Amino acid sequence: MNQYYYPKLQVVVLAAGQGKRMCSSTPKVLHEVLGKSMLSHVLGNIEALSPQGIALVTGHGGEQVYTAVEKTHHVSLVKQLEQLGTGHAVQQAEAVCKNAENVLIVCGDTPLLQVQTLFQLLTEHVHSQADISFLSAVIDEPAGYGRVYRNKQGTVERIVEERDASADEKQIQEVSSGIFCVNRERLFHYLRKIDNNNEQREYYLPDIVPLALAEGGRVEAVVMSEASDMLGVNDRSQLRHVSEILQRRVIDAWEKEGVSIEHPSTVRIDVSVKIGVDTTIRSGCQLLGNTQIGDGCELGPYAVIQDSWLDDKVNIFAFSHLDGAQVGAHAAIGPYARLRPQTELDEGVKIGNFVEVKKSVLGKNSKVNHLSYIGDTMMGEDCNIGAGTITCNYDGANKHKTVIGDHVFIGSDTKLIAPVTVESGATVGAGSVITKKVQENGLTLSVRPEQRYVRDWKRPEKI
Repeated sequence: MNQYYYPKLQVVVLAAGQGKRMCSSTPKVLHEVLGKSMLSHVLGNIEALSPQGIALVTGHGGEQVYTAVEKTHHVSLVKQLEQLGTGHAVQQAEAVCKNAENVLIVCGDTPLLQVQTLFQLLTEHVHSQADISFLSAVIDEPAGYGRVYRNKQGTVERIVEERDASADEKQIQEVSSGIFCVNRERLFHYLRKIDNNNEQREYYLPDIVPLALAEGGRVEAVVMSEASDMLGVNDRSQLRHVSEILQRRVIDAWEKEGVSIEHPSTVRIDVSVKIGVDTTIRSGCQLLGNTQIGDGCELGPYAVIQDSWLDDKVNIFAFSHLDGAQVGAHAAIGPYARLRPQTELDEGVKIGNFVEVKKSVLGKNSKVNHLSYIGDTMMGEDCNIGAGTITCNYDGANKHKTVIGDHVFIGSDTKLIAPVTVESGATVGAGSVITKKVQENGLTLSVRPEQRYVRDWKRPEKI
């Protein structure tokens, strides 16, 4: 059984904020952090708790938000037609919470939130039998957060929002994360009692705390071990900040798994990337999307690898770009090579400098070493493709296929006009333009013009 299993837990994710300070047509929670939207980060950690349901409360751009996550996360949509505060937002989810014992409330713009932190909150909530539990943190610069006000006995009395805090209350360094776990029955009882007597004229979720205490309820503030988990994002600067923190976490985790990362501050590794042991990632590399790297690979410097699969012992030299490619073991790519989507390279293939390969399959130990374009091609094993070779796959309207057998040698500066087949064992002379089938095992070359010499010819000079 999942160690984080809570069968009577309903989660409410608050994602209704407009995010005006992002200055973007994209809803705030859909802005990406290391290859995933902030909301997807949050939902992924929540799903690890195996709750009975996840309600997504949306407002601004709600349909866009829901559409972005519905295919990858199982959520129910709750609309907050008027943005009247966090308490009002949770009230909209009452119907979907009816069968729960406890309700976990999180914000959709907290991509650093870890499942272990949520587990800490839920465990404390259950063990203490509290009516309300929430995550808090002690930080050096509490500006912008609701302050946790405790009495002399250390008991939580209230949470004071920044806008409504007095000068003394603003000196408090313990702050609320905005992440709550509340007994369902008590939650909606308290929410019906809160008012909007504050500067923003909004219904604040934290106002349930003094109501609970006034009725003799138990309120627990659970101090999180990593304060950065609660960081929310309201503008582009904060987005960059949480990205930097998450990147450090990702890099630290891979180093513990046996990956060497040269100059980590220059490297980007998305959260969905997988990397094998004894792989070295050099300065400036970007590993993006669903990329998977095998054991013992050498990457970079300044290679970009996106949505690609690399088997073991692959060497990607400097400034190469791979997108949607599959590369077999012991292959060598670059420098300055480009592998485009649907490229499949078998074991030991070599792709050299300034070579582009697109939607092609290259067999074991074949080589395309210099300044060539290979597109829409099926190539066999142990082929050698000379510098400047082009498979001319496009006739201006349609793409056509080039088929090359095993043990083929193509001379430099050859043009293969697709559709065309070069049979196994064939050799094509340099500078040829091939428009018909090349038969196996012989030498084929197109007719070359006679070489001429013009005595005393002068180059043109600038006037």
